[in-house]
Amino acid sequence: MKTILFGNGLNYLSKNSISWQELLNKIKGDNLFENGKLPNTMIYERSIIGNPISFDTLTQKEEKIKGEIADLFRNFSGNKYFEKLASINVGNFLTTNYDYAALQTYESNPDYKIINKSTEDIYSIRRHKEIYFKKKLKSRIWHIHGEIDIPPSIMLGLDHYCGSVAKIDNYVKGRYEYQVDKKSIKTPSIIEKLEDQSKFDQSSWIELLFNTDVYIIGLGLDFSEIDLWWILNKRARFKLDHKTKKLIRNKITYFSTSNDKDHIETLKSLHLDVIQIKLDNTNRKYEKAYDEILKNIHDD
Repeated sequence: MKTILFGNGLNYLSKNSISWQELLNKIKGDNLFENGKLPNTMIYERSIIGNPISFDTLTQKEEKIKGEIADLFRNFSGNKYFEKLASINVGNFLTTNYDYAALQTYESNPDYKIINKSTEDIYSIRRHKEIYFKKKLKSRIWHIHGEIDIPPSIMLGLDHYCGSVAKIDNYVKGRYEYQVDKKSIKTPSIIEKLEDQSKFDQSSWIELLFNTDVYIIGLGLDFSEIDLWWILNKRARFKLDHKTKKLIRNKITYFSTSNDKDHIETLKSLHLDVIQIKLDNTNRKYEKAYDEILKNIHDD
């Protein structure tokens, strides 16, 4: 089974794309300080708690910022590359994007139906939507960093990221519990699921990074995205442990248009296959790169 994890790179191909700098400026508000070497998570924290305010005021400020970010992305439109993405036979799409540009391809076709399965208020361990084609489940899309219809779920700051990592850790270790119709459900650990494939219950996107072939595209995978780095690191440790190394059989492929050697070598050290796509000097260099990337996934 294939899984595609995509980030903001595909959004940048749209005419009304929103840059990360625009997003940061929205977060900073009137306090437009220089970023320097601050990771994005700390830019957010500095913006909202940099002034001596009460916790109640902090909460209100955070709600306001996330609401404004949701509004910023609400009218964001997709592009033909999302249509190409939808044409690939993929069981699951994971995205760090907050918007619904990837869903517009399905919404414009009456043969498709989208069912919202997002029940979490803040975290995004199980947050997803099911996509049906002629009443048959085609794929799922998981907004792993939150979504604009539920602004508190939009993950930006260190506090939110660390809280998410704690829940991911519980999920991997079999300590994660949630409720359905007031009934408590506890998921098996990832190791238990790998030992007995029938225990994979598709309750979370997390398991997909351990039991499906994953293709990562359009995602810079900044080191501040500690949730994803934590999972990739845990998977690599499982592959090195003599008790579990034979259980990890999936492949994770990262498509890169960057020449950042440290970043690429770190990914390789975590047992990812890195495919570097060279950019030409034309105005369509990124369009050509994504044409090549999507063809590689389609043919694989």
